[in-house]
Amino acid sequence: MDEEKFDVVIVGAGWYGLIAAATYLQLVPDINLLIVDNSASIGGVWSKEKIYPNLFAQVGHGLFEYSFYRMKKEGLSPDRYISGQTIHDYLNDFARDYDLVRRIRLNVQVTKVEHLDGSGWRLYCHDGHTIRGDKIIYASGVSSDPYTPTIPNKDFTKPVIHSSQIPSSLEALQGPETKRATVVGAAKSSYDTVFLLLKAGKSVDWIIREEGAGPLAIMPPRLLGVLNTVDVMATRALAAFSPAICNTSGLWYKFLHRTRVGRAMTKFFWRNVTRAAEHHAGYSKNANAAKLRPEPHGYGIFWCNAGLGLASVPNFWKVFHAGDCTVHRTEIAELSDEKFITLANGVKIESDYLILCTGWTANLGSFDASLRAKIGLPSQADFSKAWQKLDMIGEENVNRLLPMLKTPPDTTRRTTERRPWRLYRRLISPNLTAQGDRSIFFPGQIHSVYTPLVAELQALWGIAFMLGMIDVPEKEDMEVEIATWNAWTRKRYLEQGRKHAYSIYDYLAYIDTLCRDLGINTRRKSNPISEMFTPYRPSDYNGLIKEFLQAQKQKGALKDAYHD
Repeated sequence: MDEEKFDVVIVGAGWYGLIAAATYLQLVPDINLLIVDNSASIGGVWSKEKIYPNLFAQVGHGLFEYSFYRMKKEGLSPDRYISGQTIHDYLNDFARDYDLVRRIRLNVQVTKVEHLDGSGWRLYCHDGHTIRGDKIIYASGVSSDPYTPTIPNKDFTKPVIHSSQIPSSLEALQGPETKRATVVGAAKSSYDTVFLLLKAGKSVDWIIREEGAGPLAIMPPRLLGVLNTVDVMATRALAAFSPAICNTSGLWYKFLHRTRVGRAMTKFFWRNVTRAAEHHAGYSKNANAAKLRPEPHGYGIFWCNAGLGLASVPNFWKVFHAGDCTVHRTEIAELSDEKFITLANGVKIESDYLILCTGWTANLGSFDASLRAKIGLPSQADFSKAWQKLDMIGEENVNRLLPMLKTPPDTTRRTTERRPWRLYRRLISPNLTAQGDRSIFFPGQIHSVYTPLVAELQALWGIAFMLGMIDVPEKEDMEVEIATWNAWTRKRYLEQGRKHAYSIYDYLAYIDTLCRDLGINTRRKSNPISEMFTPYRPSDYNGLIKEFLQAQKQKGALKDAYHD
């Protein structure tokens, strides 16, 4: 089979891959571009085969879209949260309207990625054919492959599925033969699954590891019963109360994070937000509900140790408290005897269905260990003394700039060794860049509620980098930036920060950083009051590419004037 050749190959047809393709085509219209995805439909985690009724995004309408492409007002909850079907339709409409459909190949699994020094990349696909690309945009994100733990099985015959398989199992889950189901995990998908089962009248056993990060911190749909939570999270006012490594200048930073009074106010603010969230959830109603209280207790909403979620489905807590759901803070010891699950604490439960809501992993198996270490992806081969020294520098930087994070709570009960991502601006390899190789970047390796806008800025930054339109620091400076970010996210978001580049409250500071690199204005509102207290929406950034090109033009004019 002949090898195909493209100027650009994008892996992933979700939020990050689609906007990367549209951005590249706008900057270089005649580019020979291909998008591949291993799903059967467009959308990534919002593909047709991964959505089901009562699945809602944790973001309100108007906040979960590209800056220049409006989402239809349909499939919304009473609190404006968007259904999975609406998001799937939006991404398919976007692909159609921006002439991407003909460039997309579905059901293509990349099994190996090979770096051709100085001449691009070769992708090996599951069917044996190869694709060569001068440039690769690896946009599969951190939620591309289902994570399924290994559980000892002795003659258990009932269905065992990952939450990603719920759409294809929906009829059986809701049918009369399923009377009692077991849900494993504390990710957002577990809350959605428990809600789905309880609404269908099923009895549920919910298993959350005692030695893990604990339950998800859940925000109520509305703060103080009035303010839409996601709207508040999209303001600079709330962002100011989060110690962010990308936001270490200005009066708000100096007061809230560099003075004792400011830090006391910050702790008071988060304690009260957590108290409001816990009251809304009703953890104190009984011992069963108390098992879902996020850790560390009292400040769970601030630390987001197990992640942050929103009760985006209508009446989640009302349905939970009224339904037949038993929470077990333990783990499964084994499956046995056709339909029985034995827990580590000795309890034996009967189950007609086992759903593993155990999250996702980044699809990095196609990169061998040495290549992962070379280009800055998590790798067992990453043991260099140089990085150990850099990590110490990063830790010192965070402690100096953000004293509140100097001694974060110790929430780890089980030692989990994790290899960090080592990408500058969470996008590019410092090693390859130092060699003059700008042929790859990795959008989507950062966790934020506001995925579309982050994806749009990452796409523009990454493609501008590929085209040589922006400058980057020397390798040593990039490595210090990486080490400092990794130290920050690890200390700021605890277990989530150890897993990946978690930035749930700090997306505006991250976007500001990318905008400054691109020469784009970071202040998008009409006045200082709006700038601080009104929600930032993707539409505030409409015209990014035009603004970037204008900045490039001015930059060129300045260079010409200097040389003259």
